[in-house]
Amino acid sequence: MGGDLPLRLEGMSERFISNLNPRDPGPSKAQKFASYADTRQIHYGIDPGFGVDEATLNRDIPRVEPEPYAEPNPVFAELTGKIRVPVMTLHETADFRVPFWLEQDYRKRTDKAGTSHFLVQRAARATGHCGFTSAERQPAFVDLVAWIEENKVPEGDHVLGDVAKLGLRWTRTLDSRDPAAPK
Repeated sequence: MGGDLPLRLEGMSERFISNLNPRDPGPSKAQKFASYADTRQIHYGIDPGFGVDEATLNRDIPRVEPEPYAEPNPVFAELTGKIRVPVMTLHETADFRVPFWLEQDYRKRTDKAGTSHFLVQRAARATGHCGFTSAERQPAFVDLVAWIEENKVPEGDHVLGDVAKLGLRWTRTLDSRDPAAPK
């Protein structure tokens, strides 16, 4: 997930069953999306004490690759980090559809590409996927526009830092299960 993220256990329990079979061929499922899935280049991490080490996990885990008929689609292209314009991301800390570690990976890729000055990342302390409130989306949009039009670089979260503090400034209403919520 990206570390000891706020609400990660709650987010996992909400998505656990649906994540067990994301390539379900049923008619209401995202068959087109699933045909592009590719886990061949993913390096999985695992905490000690689960009976398997990281090298064994990565050697033995079944890999998924795109269907042979899947034409290249830029939507599913690997992110290089070579961004050329201001980009602001918003991400829930406990999104088990698109794990938070992807934000951390994106930061590392922009650092490596020398473009991290174009990337501002904000976290919302929440479970789910794209469930931001208007009170969280609107200031981010206003800040992004000011960055583009007035060169006012907005503040964001340090996604490679202390993940326990992510989103404290941007989350408007803390989930009662959040360790930072008033008791």
